[in-house]
Amino acid sequence: MSGSLFGDDVSRAAKDEAIVAAYELAGRTLDDLPYTDEFETLMSEVKKTDDSASHREVFHRLHNLRKAGKLPRLGRGSSTPPSIAYEDQQLLIGLVAEEAGSLGQRDRLPYTDGFDKVLGAFKNETGLNLTHHDAWRVIAKLAK
Repeated sequence: MSGSLFGDDVSRAAKDEAIVAAYELAGRTLDDLPYTDEFETLMSEVKKTDDSASHREVFHRLHNLRKAGKLPRLGRGSSTPPSIAYEDQQLLIGLVAEEAGSLGQRDRLPYTDGFDKVLGAFKNETGLNLTHHDAWRVIAKLAK
């Protein structure tokens, strides 16, 4: 597994330092970061230390670092979730719960086929054409 996010070439601590530094440069809160240009910039920075890091792995690691108190607080998200009807919110909650196990486990979804599945089903049911980022922002807000 050499060269992966948790491989042997670079220590986990060095990889974590690179992720935290890239996160600070991105300047967006973790709930506001997925599916943005800033996340792509963060990935470019992380890949300088770990060229095989995936979006999913890095997003998961960011959550672990936040839970461990190792991510700086960046204030409020720079984007506002779009407002959707209550019925559409309930549909989205149900789709997320069906795919992830519960709304509380939503953080497992970004950068997976499961997220694409949820978004596709939501678009088909509602006719709303949310971007990946907007859909994530709504999901994150609903879970608060």
